[in-house]
Amino acid sequence: MPNANTLQVLKQCFEKIIPTEDARTTINPLEFIVCLVFCYLGDSKTFALEAIRRFMKAHLNKEISRSAFWERLSRDRLKNYLRDIVAELMVTLTNSVTIGHQILERLGVTAIWVVDSSSITLWASAKNHFPGTRTAAGIKWHTAFDILTGMMTWFELTPTATHDRKCFPDVNLLKGKLVIFDLGYWDYKLLYAIEKAGGFFLSRLKSNSIIYIAEVVQGLSKQMVGKALLSLDLSNKKGNIIEIFTLKAVSGEVLRWRVIGFWNPVEKSYHWYITNLIAAAYLIYPLYRLRWQIELIFKACKSSLNANQITSGDENIIQSLLLASIAAYLSSCTLLNIGMEQLDEEQQLATSSQRVAKVAVVLARDFIMFLLNSSREYCDNLLNKIKLFANEIFDPNYKKRETSLSSRPKITCSFSEKGIKHIYRTHLIPGRSPRTCSFLIISTFILVSWARSNNSIHHESLPFSS
Repeated sequence: MPNANTLQVLKQCFEKIIPTEDARTTINPLEFIVCLVFCYLGDSKTFALEAIRRFMKAHLNKEISRSAFWERLSRDRLKNYLRDIVAELMVTLTNSVTIGHQILERLGVTAIWVVDSSSITLWASAKNHFPGTRTAAGIKWHTAFDILTGMMTWFELTPTATHDRKCFPDVNLLKGKLVIFDLGYWDYKLLYAIEKAGGFFLSRLKSNSIIYIAEVVQGLSKQMVGKALLSLDLSNKKGNIIEIFTLKAVSGEVLRWRVIGFWNPVEKSYHWYITNLIAAAYLIYPLYRLRWQIELIFKACKSSLNANQITSGDENIIQSLLLASIAAYLSSCTLLNIGMEQLDEEQQLATSSQRVAKVAVVLARDFIMFLLNSSREYCDNLLNKIKLFANEIFDPNYKKRETSLSSRPKITCSFSEKGIKHIYRTHLIPGRSPRTCSFLIISTFILVSWARSNNSIHHESLPFSS
């Protein structure tokens, strides 16, 4: 999609949902919402409601009284508009997968989703609507992101006291997709529902799970069949990976799932994962590490986009401000789309959601001018500034760091057994960056597949087998 068209799609999303005229007000709904989203996020000092009002008043050069501002902010109408615009941005602003499509093809999935939640502390006066757990009041943002495109695919807002397991995407949306989640969603019935819907799951194994070994694939003696996996003394095991199959009876059906353990040299124990994905065992741990990307998105929204600076106890205002922050994050994805075209492949892999969010803050006023004016001048101005800041959305030290993607030539050329072991030992263990790990999943998988097909390495010589 050409750069200008990307911005026009963003503009159409706002204009499609939000009316541009309202005879009852001086500031029309489109002006109010665009300014709320970008003025609120455009300066870390403007998260107070009164500061937002002044910022809006100065930028639009229109009067809005304190009472009128608070009334509009607290209405269901504004909250509904913001929820609709977030939904529209989720559907319309789809990113093309320029890096990572090979891993989807080889894994046999159509997308990789990560599901998680993040809690935001609220004023104690909000406890009746949003009861908290560790604090008096809090709101929880449950969401799913497509990890290869960075786009949000589902979300729900609840009180912090709501357990994660009660909020999960409709499993019918997961057909053909791999969904990764943490122990907060642990439930055998959920795993069964995902598999029945035609989806794939990957999760850590709960420490008190009763897992009987039905078949040993690697790492254990065949004599262990029938024993409880987590009750075994594995302190003297030497292998990096243990892979077994287990049988679980769920809803009257007997299901066969893979359980894979990776040795953690720091903790001197195995980390266990459960999945129904048919892929090489050594890919499971780095795949699970992709879950950390959603934490980086949460951090970007909280630190740069003020998602955790909600200065009100009103139920509607709380939801509206958080929805505005989410809308700003989704809008910033246009910045990422356009900026990525100015970068080479290694720079693209070094981009981060935090850096994109920081650039979005700098360009907030330019976004406002573009969205509220039809002149081509404002579109060109925003486009030029995005290109100017393209070198700000990736880590400038990516070539100097040991875990950077500048090591790609060394990795992709190492088709020997020694090269494969180097990748495993130095990159696919705890402590490496999630983005580097993500890249190495792709590189290693393609590397091994290519080498095997060309008889460059033997399956038996690998430090991990599939």
